Amino acid sequence: MPETRRSAFFFAVILMVVLIPACSGPALFRAYEEDEVGFVDRRGEEAIPAEFDEAEEFSEGLALIVLGGKGGWINPRGRLVIPAVYPVGASFSERRAMAVSPDTGKAGYLNNRGKWAVEPEWDRAGDFSDGLAAVYDSAGGAYVRPNGRVAFRHGYDYAGPFVDGRALVKQEGRYGFINKRGKEVHPVELVFARDFSGGRALVVINDRGGFINRRGKMAIDAEFDFVSSFSEERALFVDDGKAGYINPRGRTVIEPAWSWAGDFSEGLAPVEVDGVVGFINRRGGIAIEPRFTYAEGFRDGRALVMDGKGLAYIDKKGRIVWSDAE
Repeated sequence: MPETRRSAFFFAVILMVVLIPACSGPALFRAYEEDEVGFVDRRGEEAIPAEFDEAEEFSEGLALIVLGGKGGWINPRGRLVIPAVYPVGASFSERRAMAVSPDTGKAGYLNNRGKWAVEPEWDRAGDFSDGLAAVYDSAGGAYVRPNGRVAFRHGYDYAGPFVDGRALVKQEGRYGFINKRGKEVHPVELVFARDFSGGRALVVINDRGGFINRRGKMAIDAEFDFVSSFSEERALFVDDGKAGYINPRGRTVIEPAWSWAGDFSEGLAPVEVDGVVGFINRRGGIAIEPRFTYAEGFRDGRALVMDGKGLAYIDKKGRIVWSDAE
């Protein structure tokens, strides 16, 4: 499983190399050239020269890049529209990007012109989602609106992004969910849970995985040894060491037949057959013959794969459009 090089700048999560969809302008995909990163277009041709120490995906028309250990944002033409002066930053979400002030060391939010939309006064801050963002200071946790006003405060150890109007929270090792008024819709008593996706949230009860609905009621009984969150109305589950998929009603729509599988995206999902990886369609039929050692999901019609020669991007017919071996 390939991993990208990550600088200390990116502190929130460790990510795999990913495709880069641009929300305005042509779709661009991240590509490495020795120790620097740039972008190629859908044909695999260079769109932005490899001149950055690191880069994140394009989001809302801008991509977070790193130069000299500092973060800035470029547009699809490669122009640095927000200077690389921030010690920590994040991708744009709902027209706001979290950034840490180089002057105060506090976190706030920039607009797409590089101006502070929410003043940097927080110790930690997450992305905006459903019109709210989780922030923390010495008084504890809170959610703020895009104008910086506090929507409500809370006493949880962790509070995640809002998805489908619900946010995952954690207190003393247990999980639950709150609504956008800060009220619990599922008690903080679960041993494990994940964010909502497609109106369902994965929960673990008695060491078995199932799903609840937005009201906090069981929608799919907790009966799986392993199950993932829903993506495109399919959730991966494992039965007797083989992966299959269920629909939001809990019915098996693709029988467990794969030794490894990933989530659906753009109608296809990566699966492993006899030690190599290909792609299946929503009915479970082979769409791209297995021949890769690793593959990620499709985004903007391209998927990152690895074979014996290195990393490459393929189209939905399995044709290589760019390779780092070229």
